[in-house]
Amino acid sequence: MLQKKDISVLSLALLLSLITAAKPQTVFLAFDPAFAQSPSASPFKVPDVVPKDAKVRVNGSSSLTKINQILKQRFEEKFSGTTVELPKGYSGSTQALQAVLDGQLELAALGRPLTDAEKAKGLEQVVIARHKIAMIVGANNPFQGSLTDKQFAQIFRGEITDWSQVGGKPGKIRLIDRPEASDTRQAFQSYPVFKQAPFKPGANTVTVTEDTTEAVIEALGTDGISYAIADQVFQIPDSPAKVLQMHKTLPNNPAYPFSQPLVYVYKPAATLPPALQAFLAYATAPENQAAIESARKAEATSPAPIAQVPTTPSPSATATSPVPPISDASILAKSPDGALTVTGGKDG
Repeated sequence: MLQKKDISVLSLALLLSLITAAKPQTVFLAFDPAFAQSPSASPFKVPDVVPKDAKVRVNGSSSLTKINQILKQRFEEKFSGTTVELPKGYSGSTQALQAVLDGQLELAALGRPLTDAEKAKGLEQVVIARHKIAMIVGANNPFQGSLTDKQFAQIFRGEITDWSQVGGKPGKIRLIDRPEASDTRQAFQSYPVFKQAPFKPGANTVTVTEDTTEAVIEALGTDGISYAIADQVFQIPDSPAKVLQMHKTLPNNPAYPFSQPLVYVYKPAATLPPALQAFLAYATAPENQAAIESARKAEATSPAPIAQVPTTPSPSATATSPVPPISDASILAKSPDGALTVTGGKDG
């Protein structure tokens, strides 16, 4: 008969044999592009009924126009008699935020996250969708590597000024920046890597006067780097650009570090109006995410009015000639190094 000590030894030996014999399992995860655009987890629950005379007033950035329209349509259809009031012309983020604080508006729609100063005023936000922000260079830029979020922040601040500092061939780096009012630009300020130093570009910066992806791409040349909403880069037909890997991933991967949140901002209260609670819950409900994503992409890729901003390039950096144009609609080609390049194609 085995003693307790012998049983323990045998049990340990059996356990070790099972561990050493087990083969590692490889798990393959299918990537859902919508995951990268997932909204905030809503603290609100979609109610069964909403008062028929309920009204929610929305204003702010025109970059949420299509999202606002689809949510208005679906909300009013689901809750008969309710009204989601949208403006004929959007006031802009600053005025809308003040209107929420003054109680003249229930929701401000923003194409960027709230700043710390805005949060300090008592405002809260719910993320409705996200644009992925791609890091881009000209198609003829010789850089073939992958950047980290820290390296891009250092390039932005002018702490890294040569491609050799990030594993490329020696040569100066020009940062092609957007105007200060750009929602895409302002989205960076919420990331820790941009909070480690003042949010200010370095002397190697050229600032475009138009807040458009087309203007940014035209200024890239062979030494420039910039950033843009990924969907916009992929659909531009006549200016080539290469999307850089970051952390060895591309923008269709959740690990690609930067995104531009599209948010609804409200003023919290002990008891929010039922209509506002219902609308915020409905805006983040799973049943609406496919429609919101379609609206987000349509908004990102639709032509928009060009806002001219009078800015002057820094003396130490001047724009070079744009890269040669390409013809017709664009398609995506993946180069051997894993980067994406916008190339010409008749059917896009």
